Amino acid sequence: MRISRDDERPPMPGPQEFFTGDVTMKPLFGPAGSSDAHGGQLTFAAGARSAWHTHPAGQRLIVTSGTGWVQQWGSDRQQINPGDVVWTPAGVKHWHGATNSGEMSHIAIQDEVEGGFVDWMEKVTDEEYLSATETSPPGNSEPADQ
Repeated sequence: MRISRDDERPPMPGPQEFFTGDVTMKPLFGPAGSSDAHGGQLTFAAGARSAWHTHPAGQRLIVTSGTGWVQQWGSDRQQINPGDVVWTPAGVKHWHGATNSGEMSHIAIQDEVEGGFVDWMEKVTDEEYLSATETSPPGNSEPADQ
């Protein structure tokens, strides 16, 4: 057993080549034993978001505070709130971040495949970010435990 203490994992700024706005990343865990999972806590300031990207083995987001937006390529933007769990299947192009009015934090968990766990693409433009049609369905169309 190993306990990873909070002060052993200092936060760092999100790289501007992959994020727009003020993003703080805090590593939580990396691959260990038979698990290839990586986990991190990300905090997005108002208006901050990731670039479009995919994950070779999918990704789970667990919203811990604030209100955010997530959008799959070709679909409506959706609001995410504390306690929401988002599952994005492998290879699905998407972005996530805070709303334009407040910050949002989430834990991101994804498995490594052949040495990588994310494939970055172009940045989400201000026009895409602000003009996306938003939906906030009462439930999920797919379960988070996929």
